[in-house]
Amino acid sequence: GPEHIYDAAEKVTVNVAAAQMNDEITVQIVNGDDASAVKTYTVLQYAQYVLGDESLSNYHQLVKEMLNYGGFAQIYFEYNDENPVNAGVEGVGALEVPADAAPEMAVSGKVDGISIYGSTLVLRNKIAVRYYFTVSGDISSYTFTVNGTPYQPELKEEGLYYIEVADINPQDLDDAITVAVNETLTVSYSPMNYIVRMSTKGSDNLKALMKAIYNYHLAAEVICPDAE
Repeated sequence: GPEHIYDAAEKVTVNVAAAQMNDEITVQIVNGDDASAVKTYTVLQYAQYVLGDESLSNYHQLVKEMLNYGGFAQIYFEYNDENPVNAGVEGVGALEVPADAAPEMAVSGKVDGISIYGSTLVLRNKIAVRYYFTVSGDISSYTFTVNGTPYQPELKEEGLYYIEVADINPQDLDDAITVAVNETLTVSYSPMNYIVRMSTKGSDNLKALMKAIYNYHLAAEVICPDAE
């Protein structure tokens, strides 16, 4: 068939974990018998492109804080930490995590046979928060919602289930997320609650990672402020 020309209008989205910003990503667009050239990129290369373009200066601080987050993620996860993506990046991670950065966690109500076990963050290509519940009865007898939307719990181990709220944008890390069981037992919690707590109680590497995420969050809020 005729040669197909792939231009800048062709976009491919690849999800990359914070610690993998220096990993090479190989992309090829295939459409039937037509295929683009194989391209290899890293998130770091794209970030350097943005930082080198003054027309994109509004995004420079956000990109630098993103790289700083990636570098501390490499250290925390001990992943390719000999090649940190934040090497030479200046003017980042300046602010400590204040104790009042998160909304107050709120728990109310009671449902027989189920109780809240705890919450944690999951750091992948986007930040997720997990809510764990201990369950003594049949999980199918309970209904779960997240901010009013039905959610299906996942089994962690016998008697322990979790709800995972995924793909949380950095500017939204201080937004409260409410999980309800049978519309009676509720817990309201935000990723920032975890960030605040672990910024003082975690290991040194975790504290540094939490601080980097917090500063990344602040830079993202500048670009995408909360709606009034």
